[in-house]
This record gives sequence, C-alpha cells and structure tokens, in this order.
Amino acid sequence: MAISVLISFKELKVNIPDHTGFVGALSLDGRVQPVEGMLPAVLAAKKLGLKKLYMPFDERLPALEFKELEIVYISSLNEVILHLNGQGSIPLFPKTKVVDNQIYSTDFKEIVGHSYAKYALEIAAAGEHHVFMTGPPGCGKSLLAESFPSIMPPLSKEAQLEMISLYQLSGSSWEYTDIPPFRNPHHSASGVSIVGGGQYPRRDIAGPSRCVIP
Repeated sequence: MAISVLISFKELKVNIPDHTGFVGALSLDGRVQPVEGMLPAVLAAKKLGLKKLYMPFDERLPALEFKELEIVYISSLNEVILHLNGQGSIPLFPKTKVVDNQIYSTDFKEIVGHSYAKYALEIAAAGEHHVFMTGPPGCGKSLLAESFPSIMPPLSKEAQLEMISLYQLSGSSWEYTDIPPFRNPHHSASGVSIVGGGQYPRRDIAGPSRCVIP
C-alpha cells in the first residue's frame, strides 16, 4: 500500500516488474515489521506465481529458499525504495537453524507384540494410507499411534513449511524438525473443539486417548 501511494504521488518513479510482491507492517518511523501469518502469505505468493517478494526478516521462521521465488529481506521502507531504484544493498541476515535430533516420544521398534497391528501400520506408512484403529481401552491403540511417526519418512521441505504455517496461524510455538507431527485429542472432544475457533483457532490437544496423526 505504501509503495502504491508513493507511485501515485510520483515520489517513486520506477517501473516495478510484474510478479513482485510486498509483505510486512509499516511502522510510523519507516521500519517494516514482521506480521502474523507471514509464512502462509509467502507460500500463497509462491502459488500465485510471484517471482520476487520483499519482506522483513523474522528469526522465528525457517530459512526460505525457493527456486521460483526470490526473497528480498528488508528492514525499512527506505531500503525497499533504494533497492527498486537499483541503489544501496540489502543487509545479510543469519539463517535459522533446523533442529535435526530425530528424537521420537515412542519408538516403533520398542513395542512388543501387536504383530498384526504393526504390520498394518507398516503398510500404511509405506503406501501413505490412512488407518482407523478401534478396540477396548488399554489394548494399545494410543501407544501404536504415538510410535507411528518413527517409521514414517521425514517431512519434505514443503511439508515442513505447511506444518509451521498451521502452528503460526494458531499462535502456537513450533520446532524446526522433519519429524511428522503427532496429536492426541481427548476422546470426549467434539468436532468443533478439534477444529478450533476464536480469533486464533486452536485444535484440542488436551489429554491422551484416541490418537490422530494429521
């Protein structure tokens, strides 16, 4: 919006290339601040076919590197104007580190017995199938579901970004990991509570019982 105003008042005389986008919150002092939901906005820009995106650096986000989309990190409106005019240089920002500890809450190989159920889960992990487990309390459904991520392939880069986007939109914290997420909503949770609601929708993760892996 600020770039459009500058162009309309002829304060900025430059032809902005097509497929160029701008993301961020402009402060009164001219600084550009990160906004909530910035990662989903970046992914949406990529899907829309944008080639270049100006955005503030956010140390909470993972390193964003795309072949089709160039990310230009800026810290102020003046830096954007200088860069559009071919002047000045954009400061370098440190890359965020990825947590690669591969620590599972429950390892699939540590479960004794349940050969038939484990065989079904192995087929589901290999073929990317859904699994529905049913049975009386205490028969091992939750334990098997909790160990399921340990035999699944690591998340791709795109899947990691989508996962972090969901956490960011819900206002929850996250870790940079390629381990598939695991959630165990309480058996009494309603459909509405699992989907979430309010200004920042949150899923119901209170108490272990029936287990799902999104």
